[in-house]
Amino acid sequence: MAVTGGLKEILSRFWTCEEVDSLNNYSPMKAKCEAHYSSTVKRGKDGRDTVSLPKDDTVLPKIGESRDIAFRRLQGIERRLFREPQLREQYERFMREYLELGHMHRVDVSTDKASRCYLPHHPVVKKSSTTTKVRVVIDASCNTSTGVSLNDALLAGPVIQENLRSIMGANQTNGGRRGKMFRQIWIDQKDLLLQNILWRKDFGVQAESYEFRTVAYGTKPAPYLATRTLKQLALDEQQRFPMAARAVMEDVYMDDVLTGEDKAEVAKQLRMQLDSMMETGGFHLRKWASNSTEFLNKILR
Repeated sequence: MAVTGGLKEILSRFWTCEEVDSLNNYSPMKAKCEAHYSSTVKRGKDGRDTVSLPKDDTVLPKIGESRDIAFRRLQGIERRLFREPQLREQYERFMREYLELGHMHRVDVSTDKASRCYLPHHPVVKKSSTTTKVRVVIDASCNTSTGVSLNDALLAGPVIQENLRSIMGANQTNGGRRGKMFRQIWIDQKDLLLQNILWRKDFGVQAESYEFRTVAYGTKPAPYLATRTLKQLALDEQQRFPMAARAVMEDVYMDDVLTGEDKAEVAKQLRMQLDSMMETGGFHLRKWASNSTEFLNKILR
């Protein structure tokens, strides 16, 4: 089948955006982002990393008032949830889980006079998901009163994963997916002022302020922080889990581990190492799959 000029251009842009940045071609901002991560990341007693948001210090002071727009956007979401009771139930369940797991917590703004950046939030529905069909995503690109958004003041970070072509070409695939990937990484206490939302379960009561304590869907550096934290985990644990560390360094794409081994027994060892290493960092692999019937029948069951 011939590829038309327009389609060829689209495909070319797709593959170009997947090219991995190397140390030699980092822009100054990307190099700054990498240096910031390396100097601020901290690993807790529970094995989970705490990271600091990489910021553009020349833009950060320009962020303006954000609570009013966040409240208007909340009212808009509430009108939608009122029309869609099933979505409302799932949305509330998601928020309740965030609270119960400590991924966000309520802030008493009557006694706390700190200047906070408030972010609108909205649902993303994925009907094909077998686990979480509704995900709450924050809009960190929403402009504040000065026309500057939080994402304007954050750095994206370099691309550190191999592209999909390289990974798929190198492997006869077995693999798993990391559950709640972003939410296993804590945000440094001093950056929590930048990740606030308004929420109320009942429409008639006063909206309350909540801090998002983990890497949040919708912030510019979230993909970088997640993949860089995985890389750091592999570097920290490569002596104990050499097979798993190699797989994470070379065979991870987005939130999937796409790796493989020729023999089922070796694949079993790899899976056990991946499970153990990921658990030490607070990540949990799920949705294992394989193109090997032997692996599926003997290893996954």
